[in-house]
Amino acid sequence: MGGSNSTGVFANAKVWCKEHIAWIWVKRILTWGFFILIGWLLIQQAMNIEWQQVFETLKQTSKLSLLTGFSLAVCCYIVFGSYDLLGRYLTGIKASVSKVWFIAWLSYAFNLNLGAMVGGVAFRYRLYSKIGVSTGDTTRIIGFSVLTNWLGYVALAGGLFVSGQIEPPATWEIGKIGMQVLGAVFIGVIVLYLGACGFSRKRQFSIRDFTLTLPKIHLASLQLALASLHCLLMASVIYQFLPADIAFATAFAVLLVSAVAGAVTHIPGGLGVLEAVFVALLASQADKSTIIAALFAYRCVFYLAPLGLATIAYFIFEAFVRDKK
Repeated sequence: MGGSNSTGVFANAKVWCKEHIAWIWVKRILTWGFFILIGWLLIQQAMNIEWQQVFETLKQTSKLSLLTGFSLAVCCYIVFGSYDLLGRYLTGIKASVSKVWFIAWLSYAFNLNLGAMVGGVAFRYRLYSKIGVSTGDTTRIIGFSVLTNWLGYVALAGGLFVSGQIEPPATWEIGKIGMQVLGAVFIGVIVLYLGACGFSRKRQFSIRDFTLTLPKIHLASLQLALASLHCLLMASVIYQFLPADIAFATAFAVLLVSAVAGAVTHIPGGLGVLEAVFVALLASQADKSTIIAALFAYRCVFYLAPLGLATIAYFIFEAFVRDKK
């Protein structure tokens, strides 16, 4: 009997080793596949950029404007990273603050340039798994970050739309009154969310495979404040490069409209969408070529420079941070 038991244990161990080795190879293949995909996307992105125009735009833009714009962009990225820190607090994960913020910053840079599915989702799952965060907690952090981001847009867009400061082009099906009604709906959504966070007894809501956990009212208020600050900083970056006679409120309103349009079209970085919306809404206030040049400078400091830094930082992170089991 002893021999039979030993043979059975040995056979089970052998099967376990084969399965374990097979899983290791699957993980390696998936990891290298991910690297190859990222490399290919970065090459595609680089090939689609008109580098001569980038250099010409940078040469024609004042160094002070570029420095101010880049500094504001850094602040904007810092604020965005705090979304995941709020998610860290809500989920109670033990990962360090610095690593969580780093992952959020890295993901945001790739998200803007390569699209939400690659930057906002795939990168987060990959990097959070390396520091020992479970898939479920990562999903909750991503969901909380997305919710926080859109809270700011909805709140600020609601206020601007209701104020009637935006004059939609005649070609738009929705007129000024329609935008004011939409703004009122947006404000209503924010009021309902804050009310639910403050008074709802049920704290978790399931939508298909996603579970939303309502934060307490103080955390929800912080969400709204940080998201609004992020939107204001982003508008400040683009405002640096626009003609002086365009008011900040106008640039801010147009940016919010372009953000919604970019989300609807699902084009990475809103490439072409951002320019189309700005030209359509500001054509009466500035020359088209001036607006395009301003947006190009904005993309350089807010998209391309962070992407270059994030690419280097990502491969360093992969090389030196070992996976936590």
